[in-house]
Amino acid sequence: MSTSAVLVANGEKPVSNYAKQLIEQNNLRICVDSNLSFFKELDVEPDIIIGDLDTIEINKVSPKSTIVNEDDQNKTDLEKSLDYCIAKNIKNIFIIGATGERDDHNLANILIAQQYSDALNIEMVTNFFQIFFVKESKEILEKKNRNLSMISSIDDNRITTSGLEYNLSDQKLNSFSHGISNRIISDKCLIKAKEKLILFIEIE
Repeated sequence: MSTSAVLVANGEKPVSNYAKQLIEQNNLRICVDSNLSFFKELDVEPDIIIGDLDTIEINKVSPKSTIVNEDDQNKTDLEKSLDYCIAKNIKNIFIIGATGERDDHNLANILIAQQYSDALNIEMVTNFFQIFFVKESKEILEKKNRNLSMISSIDDNRITTSGLEYNLSDQKLNSFSHGISNRIISDKCLIKAKEKLILFIEIE
C-alpha cells in the first residue's frame, strides 16, 4: 500500500487548484464517509471510504472502492481515518475539506491533526491555507511573498525563524495573535520550534 494518501473530510468543499491537484494526482484517495459527492464532481473514485456510514448511500459507491466500516461513536470519522492510516503505515497525509463550515468542527479538526502529527506527517489544506505541524524544524521553499502565521499552544515555545519579514531568534510568541500575518520574503524560509507549532502558509 502507498505511504502517502489524500484524505477528503466532510467540511467545506475544496475549490483551490492545489487541493484538486492533490486529489487527482495522489494514488491513494480516502473519503471520510459523507463527502463522496466531491469525488464525483471531479469524476474521481475514492480508493477507500471510512466511517460509520451513517450518511453515505451504499448503492452509489463504486465497486472499485473499499468500504471500511468504523462505528466507534467515541471518535470522529476523521480520527477513524487517521487511525486507519497509522495501522496501514501510511505516513504522509494530506487532509482536505476538514474546515470551513462549523467553527467548533474547524478547531477540533485542527487540534486532532496536531495530536496525530506525532505519528503522521500531516498537511491540512483549506481554501486559503496549507496548515503544517512543525516538529523541531521545517524548511519552506519557493513560497516568497505569501502570508505566514504561527500559533503555539505552548506558552514558552522557543522559536527561531529566517526568511520572514519579522523573524524570531529563540523567542516565544507573546500571545496567540503575535505570530499572525507575517510574510515570507525569501525563496528559502526556515522555522524552528522547541515545541510543536501550528504553521499556516497562504495558498496562491
